[in-house]
Amino acid sequence: MERVALVGFGIAGASLAATAPEGIELVVYDVAGPRCSSRVATGLVNPIVLKRRRVVWRAVEALKVALRTYPSELHSSGPIYEVLQTVQELNDWQALSDHPALGEFLGEVTPVPQGIHGVGLGKVRGSFRLNVIGFIEHTRAQVEVWNEQVNEIEANAGGSWTINGQERFDRVILAEGYQARWAEHFWGPLGFARTWGQGLHVHLTAEPGVMLHRSHFLIPEPNGSYQLGASFGWGIDHGDQDPPRALADQTEELLNSARDWVDGRIEVQGQWTGIRPNTLDRRPRWGWHPEHATLGMLNGLGSRGTLHAPLLAQELWAAR
Repeated sequence: MERVALVGFGIAGASLAATAPEGIELVVYDVAGPRCSSRVATGLVNPIVLKRRRVVWRAVEALKVALRTYPSELHSSGPIYEVLQTVQELNDWQALSDHPALGEFLGEVTPVPQGIHGVGLGKVRGSFRLNVIGFIEHTRAQVEVWNEQVNEIEANAGGSWTINGQERFDRVILAEGYQARWAEHFWGPLGFARTWGQGLHVHLTAEPGVMLHRSHFLIPEPNGSYQLGASFGWGIDHGDQDPPRALADQTEELLNSARDWVDGRIEVQGQWTGIRPNTLDRRPRWGWHPEHATLGMLNGLGSRGTLHAPLLAQELWAAR
């Protein structure tokens, strides 16, 4: 039995736990708190960059693994729809359905629901929403979790590791999210470009009832409210920062953007903020250390974490 320490338990850590092969005794170090980006993430699994009309990196294979990894009861029942506001946009959507890469994901155009300005809704095939917190808690219940801060990771002769001066492991995998304290300690600068986002919980006078995208995402919640967001901002210098407070100008930016395509009154009921573990080249960081073969990492998933995490976790285990 191989004893493995997993540091961090957001979407990356939970995916590593869910895809762990037989013969692994997994111990999770996780101090749940405001720095876990996955706990405020909307959980959209979306193979298309809708603003640019292009397929996400490795979307086809990532979707297949995501569907095998995430329990079906934690999926949304419907896909994302792009709001098409002009006849030209509608025609472009239909024309791109013959594209060799995009065509697999651009579905049929359906009528616009109540409360939305547009000429049609373009269905994004393969898209769904994951209950991220539900998945984390579902997976967390199946592993040993220590609510303990990692203050020391020491390499031993023979490739094993000692954490906090007392616990010995055959391997260590770092899935720390945007903080990346230990990953950057061992690998050096990883090209992180941490960004913060703000979202709103809103009530709508006219409810469309489906997941929509135009300038931002509008996502129905089980309690009848909607989630609107998220904004995108730079200025997170390092991983020691906590998510910033919600800003009034960001709230107004989101509301003004939504008013261009949402009818009726939009009432703000709550706000949230989070920090995305983005990288400068928009590529995740995963693999085993070039000098310490038993030290692994999965990080830098950015806003596509729910799509890519299961695939990259599976590949990390396979390469051990």
